[in-house]
Formats: sequence, C-alpha cells, structure tokens
Amino acid sequence: MFKDNILIEESEPLINSSKLTAKEETKSIFKINEINIDHSKSKMINRNKGKYITILWEKSDISSCVEDLIEIISNKIKELTETLKIDKNKKILFCGLGNKEITTDKFGYLVIEKLVAGNKLYKIYKDVEGLTNINSVKFIKAISDMLEVDLVVIIDSLKATHIERIGTTIQISTGGLYPGSALNEVSKEISKKTLKKDVICIGIPTIINMKEVKKENPDLLISKINIDHYVDDLSSIISIALNRMF
Repeated sequence: MFKDNILIEESEPLINSSKLTAKEETKSIFKINEINIDHSKSKMINRNKGKYITILWEKSDISSCVEDLIEIISNKIKELTETLKIDKNKKILFCGLGNKEITTDKFGYLVIEKLVAGNKLYKIYKDVEGLTNINSVKFIKAISDMLEVDLVVIIDSLKATHIERIGTTIQISTGGLYPGSALNEVSKEISKKTLKKDVICIGIPTIINMKEVKKENPDLLISKINIDHYVDDLSSIISIALNRMF
C-alpha cells in the first residue's frame, strides 16, 4: 500500500462499476469528491478506513479563485473536525513531513513554516528518516503523547498516477498515510491506529512514476518543470486556510 497515491485515481474503476460511492459537488472552478471507506471497502481497495476528500481543478492558473479554494479547504477540514469532535478546547499538533532540500518533497516543511502556532496549537517539521535515522511514526507518537494532543494533522507530498494531477489536486483524509512509501513499500503507517490519536492528512501530488509514461522505467520518479511554483503556491493557500480556521 502506498500512502502517496491519490485515492480518486485508484477508485475510479470501482466508482464506475458502482462498487464504490463518491459524493461530488462543484464550487467555482473546483470539483470536490468525497469517498467514505468502511471496513469492507478498506479490504477491497487495500486502503485504510476513513473519509477521503479530493479537491480537483483543471487549469493551472487559479489566481482569480484563490479565496474560493481557501474557503473550500477550511470548510472541509471543519467538517472533519466536527465529525471527530475536535473543538477549540482541544490540542492540535501540525506535523510536516518530507525533505526540505528537495522541491518535490518540501511541501510539508513549507506549510509548517507558514502556520501560526500558539495557545493549544503546536507545529513541528520532521525530516526523512534517511537523513535523521529517526522513525517518523515513533517520533510523532512521542511528541503527540508528550503534548497530550487530541488531533494530529499530517502534511506531506503525495504521488499521483497521472501527470495532470500535479498542481491541480489536494487530498484531505482521515485514513492516515505511509511516509516514504513512494520509495519503500514496507513503510509503517501514521494513523489513528498507530498514534492512538485522531489524524487528518493533507497532501498534494508532486511526482508520478515514470512507468506511467514509459513502462521500461518503473523505478524512476518524475515531476513537472514548474513544480516549485505549485508547491509554494499551494502550501501558502493551505496554510492560510488552516490559520483562518484554527
């Protein structure tokens, strides 16, 4: 199982065959897709239980619709926190994952840098295990236990199947993720199961496997030439949405 695959891409065949139900709505230029994965569907598609919200758009220039996107993100995260019974009296830890030295993996770092901590809100950036030799799951669990938080919000880069998803997709879910699984299939999950805390994950796709373009290159990861702009812009939009909400 890969933490960094966009669920909407994997689930399209099941939705088309009526084995999976998706709720869809459109606001401004954005399409919002919501899928609830229960226990039976979890086994069927090899994904953790939870709600998966995908915000999609087609044109890369969304400068005229930024406020609409910020509102959508805020509203969807608010819906999740209300479902999880997380109110303003609860403690929340925001944790960015990735490698800030690599453009395609610095999304988590950038969002954390732009977030405002204070009161019962905490933020931390965790670099990849290959650089720190510190397991991400154990690290986050230790910090969240020490702070006695009620919710952990994980921010990380994701992997897509289709190149057009890069720069035009945001995924928000309660199903957890698998840090580093683009390179390591045995990566351990970060989820409510492992942290014993409610979890919300926020990510954007920044890479795809080259095998989607040329099957003779299955291990090569590629991105878009202007990925730095997408990562910076979307990290700003998401951090604004989070700052306004919390």
